[in-house]
Amino acid sequence: MAAYQRKRRFANQTRDKDLDRLSGLPDKVILQIISLLPLKEIVRTSILAIRWKDLFSLVSDINIDDNNVIRKSLGNGYMNIVERFLFSRKRDVGINKFRLKCGKIVDPFRINGWIQYALGYHVKELDLTIGIKGFNELNFGVFTCKTLVILRLSMDKGSILSVPTYFRLPNLKVLHLGLMKCSDDGSVDRLFSGCISLEELHLRNCEVSNMNKLRVCNATLKKLFLSGFMGTDHEIEIIAPNLVHFSYYYTGTKGFSLINLNSLSEARIYIGPYLFSTIDFAPTATALMNGVSQARSLYLTLYSSKPILLTPGLVPQFPNLTYLNLEMGGCLPEWKILLANSPCLDTLFSGSELESHNNGRDETEKVPGCLMYKVKIIKLLSFQGKPFESQVVEYLLKNAKVLERFTVRLSGKKRLRTKISKEVRALSRVSKKCQLIKLLALTDRIFKDQPRSIAL
Repeated sequence: MAAYQRKRRFANQTRDKDLDRLSGLPDKVILQIISLLPLKEIVRTSILAIRWKDLFSLVSDINIDDNNVIRKSLGNGYMNIVERFLFSRKRDVGINKFRLKCGKIVDPFRINGWIQYALGYHVKELDLTIGIKGFNELNFGVFTCKTLVILRLSMDKGSILSVPTYFRLPNLKVLHLGLMKCSDDGSVDRLFSGCISLEELHLRNCEVSNMNKLRVCNATLKKLFLSGFMGTDHEIEIIAPNLVHFSYYYTGTKGFSLINLNSLSEARIYIGPYLFSTIDFAPTATALMNGVSQARSLYLTLYSSKPILLTPGLVPQFPNLTYLNLEMGGCLPEWKILLANSPCLDTLFSGSELESHNNGRDETEKVPGCLMYKVKIIKLLSFQGKPFESQVVEYLLKNAKVLERFTVRLSGKKRLRTKISKEVRALSRVSKKCQLIKLLALTDRIFKDQPRSIAL
C-alpha cells in the first residue's frame, strides 16, 4: 500500500511538473511574456504561484489603456489598480517602454503624474495617446528627458501643443506626432531644432491652419513621413541633407520646397484628387517631383482623371532611379515620359489598372534608352486584356532588349485569362532571355492550393 502511494505521489508530481512548464522558464522570458498582457492581468499573475508573487513588480514595459475598461463606472477602480501597480514596482527597476492610451476613463489630472513617474525611472520609449478634449498641459519633463529615445505623441484634435522655450531631447531618435495643433511657427522650429539626434520623424493628421510655414530642418534626419495635414494655406519646407527615405501622403498645400535631398534612397509619393481639382496644382506637384529627383527607388501614386504626367515640366530627370513602382495605372505616353527621364531604371512595377489615352499624338517618339538597354524586370499586377493594355505590353516586349523577367497578373474569369495568356504569349519579344510569368488571381479557387505563379 505504501509503495502504491509513493508511486502515485511521484506520478502526480511528474504530471504537475509537466503541466507547469511556463514556471520553468527564466524570469527574463516570463517578464517579456506577461508584459504583453493588459496591466490588470499582469497584476493577477501574482496569484499563480509563489514564484510569480513579485514578478509583476519587475516589469519594465508598462501599458496603460483605458479601452480595456468595459464600463465607465469602473473607472475609479481601474485608476486605483494602475496607481497601486506603479507604487508596488521595484525601485531599482527602470522603465524601458511606457504606453499610455486614455480618453474615456482616466481623469486628466492623473495623466501628468503617471508620465512623471515614467520619466523618473529613465524611460526610453514613451507612447502617449491622449484623447481628452482640451488637454494642453503636457508634463514639461517630456521636452527635457535625456534618456528618451522614442516619443510617440497623439492628442485630441482640439489640443494645442505649445513647445517650451527650453526644449532639448539629446538622445531622441524617433518622433511621432499625430492629431495635434502646434501653437505657432516658433513651437515647430524649437521642436525640430531641439532633437539633435533625430533620425525618424512621423507627422500624421496634424492641424497647421494657424501656421504660415511648416519647416523641417534637421541635419541628422534619415526618415520622414508626412500625411494628412488639415489646412491648405501653409507652405512646407524640408531641409534634410542626410534624408534617405521620404514618404508623402497628402491632398493639398499652398507651396512645397524640398532642399538638398541628395542622399535620398527611397521616395513614396501620393497625390490625391483634391490637389488635382485645384486650378494651380502644377507648381506644388512640380516642386515635389523635383525634390525627390535624386531617389533610387520611387513609389508614385497619382489619382487623377486626366494624364497628369503629360503636364509640361512636371517630370524631372531621375538620374539615379533604378526601381519605379507606379500605383497609378497611367497611360503609355506617361510611361514613356517617366522612362525617358530615368536612364538607369532596371525594374518597372505597376500595381493598378492601365488607362487609355487618345490625344492624337505621341509625346515621345523615341524609345527610352533605359527600356532598350537597362530594364530587366517588369511586373504588371492588374491586367485585363483591354486593347490599350495590350498596346502597352506589346510596346514593352518589343523594345526591352535586355528584359529577363516579365510578370503579369491576369484578371477576370478563367476562360478570359486563358485567352489573354495566349495573346500575350504570341507577342514578339526582342529579348531572347525574357521569361514570361503569370501570377494567378488571389481569388481563384481552382488554384487555391497551387503556387501563385506559373510560366505563361
